[in-house]
Amino acid sequence: MSELKRLRSIVICAAVCFLYAGTILSPVHLDSAAPESRPLWKIRAKNNVVYLLGSIHYLKRQNYPLDETLEAAFRDAKKLVFEIDLESAEGGQRERLMVMKGMYLDGTTLKDHVAPSTYALAEKQLKALGLDIQIFNQFEPWLTALTVLGLKLQAMGFDPGQGIDRYFFRKAKKERKETHGFETLEYQLGLFDGLPERVQETLLLQSLDDAELTEAAVDAVVKAWASGDLKTLDALLLQGMRDHPELYRALIVDRNRAWFPKIESYLSQSENYLVVVGAAHLAGMDGLIEMLKAKGYAVEQ
Repeated sequence: MSELKRLRSIVICAAVCFLYAGTILSPVHLDSAAPESRPLWKIRAKNNVVYLLGSIHYLKRQNYPLDETLEAAFRDAKKLVFEIDLESAEGGQRERLMVMKGMYLDGTTLKDHVAPSTYALAEKQLKALGLDIQIFNQFEPWLTALTVLGLKLQAMGFDPGQGIDRYFFRKAKKERKETHGFETLEYQLGLFDGLPERVQETLLLQSLDDAELTEAAVDAVVKAWASGDLKTLDALLLQGMRDHPELYRALIVDRNRAWFPKIESYLSQSENYLVVVGAAHLAGMDGLIEMLKAKGYAVEQ
């Protein structure tokens, strides 16, 4: 796989795996005409059921209504678990963490940390979006990258509020179902902030790449997600990341290993759970599905 393709897959994977990463998703209707298989798995325990749902974090309103099977899993669950506690990730807390993790506070600027050609391209792209790059001078490359992707997404009508996780979080709050998060927003942002500057600049360059190429790449991911095709998701999302072992370990492997004992603990409870995480966390040999199977659990798609 070429370096360009490897790094593009990392950007796409980040968009699927992380709550606040943005990218461009092509509309996919998830109604009764959806494929027979779905991005939902069920693990039966002695006294309860745990559902694992792969999430796409940005969608359009027209992607709804969801497949009835997903809605049925929500109704059957008494407790929901997301990647992070969505309620605590809103408002002032989020803004404070963005400043702390994603902005230069030492007097340097974005221009001091990226190549002149990268800065010039960012300036051109932001101008096309009606923004002055001076607004982003204090942003680190990774935060600039995610902001640019988010702005492109918004310009095309995509909305994080329509993501699978937020959709089910709103339903859970409305029905007063208990919700939890595996991680904090601070931890997730710290993963990006801890990336080497060279990798951060690469993420920025990919976010500035041709929008149609990005849309085409993510469209394939969304289609594989809608049918619960883990083999294709593994090839599209994770193959390139494995060529960057430190990044793959930090973003995928370590997090899955941290979540796994928590999922096991849910299987010893009496109430049903719905666990909603980025779809890439379910795919591959290091994914949660294979981890459960390796421990002897019967996992049904």
